[in-house]
Amino acid sequence: MADFSLGDGFERFQRDMERSMGDFGRIQERIKEAVGRGESAEGRITAEFRTEGGLTALTMDPRALRLPSEELSEEIRKAVNAASQDLQNQVREASSTMFAPSDRPDQALDPSAALASLDKIANGFAGQMKDLARELGLQQQRAKEAMENYQGKGNPAR
Repeated sequence: MADFSLGDGFERFQRDMERSMGDFGRIQERIKEAVGRGESAEGRITAEFRTEGGLTALTMDPRALRLPSEELSEEIRKAVNAASQDLQNQVREASSTMFAPSDRPDQALDPSAALASLDKIANGFAGQMKDLARELGLQQQRAKEAMENYQGKGNPAR
């Protein structure tokens, strides 16, 4: 029987992809669990913001309710925006670990570097799939030749 192997390159690529997918899963979980927090009016108004649900908590000290309505509205907006910004920072930090250059893990997420990384993964995958298709074609040809040799030696086809 013919030996079937996709080679070390494919196995290495598969391990790298499994590691990357695990990294994506962990990042996705960190982002899902992240809670942005903000406050205003000297801490009398606090807000929490999540990726799922948006504004999930808004608390106001009764003293904040004594503010004029326009000022109260402005302070609420400040707390919500601060919570949203905090969440964005957490998401950026979580995702930068996936795309930051290995020599500068503290560097902020660079969209062009992220796209280049994804492009590299896609090109690697496409190359490996091309190699896989070529190998499968060779194996199919070998199987066909083996069957012809088997039938050619006087063995009737079933």
